[in-house]
Amino acid sequence: MNPISKLWSLVASQPDSLALASSKLKMNYRDLGDNVARFAAVLLKRGVKHGDVVGIEAPAELEAVLVLACLQLGATSLSVYKTVLDAFRSDIDHLIRVDQNMMLELGTVAPLLEPQFLEAEDIVRISFSSGTTGTPKGIPFTAAALNPRTEDFRELVIEEPFMSLLGLDTVTGFLSLTWAIFNGDTYFIPGTPSENLEVISRFGIQMISVSPARLENLLDEQEKRQLELGLKFVLTAGSMITPSLAARTLSILGAKMGYVYGSTEVGSASFGPYVEATPNQVGKLVSDVEFEIVDDNLVPLPVGEIGNIRYRKPSMPSEYWKSISSRGNGIFEGWFYPGDQGQLTRNNELLLLGRNDDLVNAAGNKFNLVQLDLWLQASDMFVDVASFTTSDVAGETEIGIAFVAKQPPIPEILVKRIREFLPNLEIKILMQIDAIPRNKMDKVIRKELQLMAKDRQ
Repeated sequence: MNPISKLWSLVASQPDSLALASSKLKMNYRDLGDNVARFAAVLLKRGVKHGDVVGIEAPAELEAVLVLACLQLGATSLSVYKTVLDAFRSDIDHLIRVDQNMMLELGTVAPLLEPQFLEAEDIVRISFSSGTTGTPKGIPFTAAALNPRTEDFRELVIEEPFMSLLGLDTVTGFLSLTWAIFNGDTYFIPGTPSENLEVISRFGIQMISVSPARLENLLDEQEKRQLELGLKFVLTAGSMITPSLAARTLSILGAKMGYVYGSTEVGSASFGPYVEATPNQVGKLVSDVEFEIVDDNLVPLPVGEIGNIRYRKPSMPSEYWKSISSRGNGIFEGWFYPGDQGQLTRNNELLLLGRNDDLVNAAGNKFNLVQLDLWLQASDMFVDVASFTTSDVAGETEIGIAFVAKQPPIPEILVKRIREFLPNLEIKILMQIDAIPRNKMDKVIRKELQLMAKDRQ
């Protein structure tokens, strides 16, 4: 078995259908098949073989082809970026950077048309966790799991044409590629906000998946360009939607918003529309997830209780690639623990209450930093804002706020806003910076904010 066999059946049945598209490229299935076969031949000539781990660093259009070429060979592909190289360089058998010599080499090889046979447990792709709290963890996609994970993703696509604005270094971006190519659709390649707008307009995209921060960039670009768009639905992942972002999206793009809550490790756990009255409600549980709220001893709690989230699906991996999990963190004894706190309603709706790492006790106030972030973002005083913790000389927890804005907020208004959140909460550090540090899924990297604050003392 090899999932890429689906591509070759489509090359035969619909060669002229559009397979890949970006703001500067269009490629039909015939040409995609030829390019995949030629890149596979070049990789084979360079020594790549079944089971090898191949790190890819290439423009988005070529990376998509190379991912499929690795699958043709039965090699394991992964997207290369600094934190991955820092942690796993010795585990990568081949580092492929596309250059002019490689492009010239394509014309000197005979296309490799026969897919490598794969066993069910062969690893075909490694995606990585966000690495917000440390070294990113590698999540293996086996040949057997690739089709179910792709179909799992397909359930989220409620409008077509569909485009993910998240790149192939994310699981959403990778599954967007396999979903499109294995089903005879078009994979729309993301780029800059301006390029994404052109694709959305030119190809009549009706649904996108995106992180909130990248959505803000798209909105800014559309306000300047005013292109004709037909978007109907925006699906967000990675961080929470604020009421102001939802209203701005509807006003500028004419699109409604929704959440998908899930993970690189397992896939989607909940999915549903954004609800203004409860912005931390991230939809209903999907049909194939086994989901529980548990206490600190991993004992399941009754419906309505607040606790630690865990969930699992049949297609999830049993362990990480080259790393292990601790109890109740990551993949552990057949469950995935994302490190989030949540509450499940009787209607199977999930309320997300932030990360366990973000739960703080400051001056007698217990709250989650994510909740404070949302409260401050809704104030419209900042371009972007995030809270973080520090410690005073006695070791007591203090709260700081980092913000991006043209002008610092008026202290009286800020204090009033914070008092409305928690009457006794005091902010010890107010730090204006150029950009809030975020990972590739736009989650705040609070450790970097702590270091920034320390450097300014």
